[in-house]
Amino acid sequence: MRYPGLMELSLSEDQIRGIVAHLAHLRAAYGEAFADPELVEPNGDYFPDEFKLDPESVERLLRRMLGYAPLSEDLEIGLGFIEPGGEVKGGGCGSGACGTGGLKEIARGGAIETEDGYAALVHVQDVGDPTILTTALARATGRIVMFEADEDVDPRDEGALSELTALAAGLGLLLLNGACVYKKGCGGMKRHQATFLDLEEIALGLALFVRVTEKKPGVVRRHLEITQKEAFDAALDWVDGQPSLVAALADRPETLEDGVFSFEAKKGLLSRLFARKSDDEPSAVHVQPRERSEEERRRLAEAKALVEEALSEG
Repeated sequence: MRYPGLMELSLSEDQIRGIVAHLAHLRAAYGEAFADPELVEPNGDYFPDEFKLDPESVERLLRRMLGYAPLSEDLEIGLGFIEPGGEVKGGGCGSGACGTGGLKEIARGGAIETEDGYAALVHVQDVGDPTILTTALARATGRIVMFEADEDVDPRDEGALSELTALAAGLGLLLLNGACVYKKGCGGMKRHQATFLDLEEIALGLALFVRVTEKKPGVVRRHLEITQKEAFDAALDWVDGQPSLVAALADRPETLEDGVFSFEAKKGLLSRLFARKSDDEPSAVHVQPRERSEEERRRLAEAKALVEEALSEG
């Protein structure tokens, strides 16, 4: 069953609930850390350092990105390069390995715990593509944030949850660009995905981030290619049709952590415009915690299982 208002998105209800639930969990559990992060833009204002195809440049880029996340400056964070054969090295891209070879996997790179702290992992063949590199480093940053928060993460969900956490920390624009990358191959230009979450999932997460943190959508749009822009606009249109959900995510995120909530029926354009003008007024719909019946607890357990399954598939 699909609720009214979901037709603009091809995402299932379970995918939407999984995305909202994790974003709500981060806001509810860690308060100030995710209350109002910057929207990091892929430009010289946010990344002013000169970049070359060498380990030092990649490390500077990583440090710059980590600085925008809710992490302590004194953390010991290293950088590891993964060779095509799977060997991890602590520096150097290898002879000729920093090219822009085709993607053999959907997404690569992440982070691991080390004896002294953490290490971001980058595949050497991704270093030569700015979009794929920044996507991998954003995902690694999200994983390190979860390590620091001592979040218990199922390995099957690690990539997706790392990306949602990076998005909540302000790195969503970098991820959205990486969700759709066109690269020249033997048969012409081919579309690749450098993220674990798909284009629409990240677009929805970024649209929620924009509305909850009151960022300007125009800032997002000016950094997007046509495919990403269309996905973001569709996601934002859906989000704007869910004012109660946005209000709850902003002010009462703990009520959404379990992924159990109602979607609002689709409104016409004028209705949404008038609703936007009164955004500063209290919402007519409030989600109040209460004692659940045995039947509701059973349904809640089933819904949680669906959320976990959706995140695992994402």
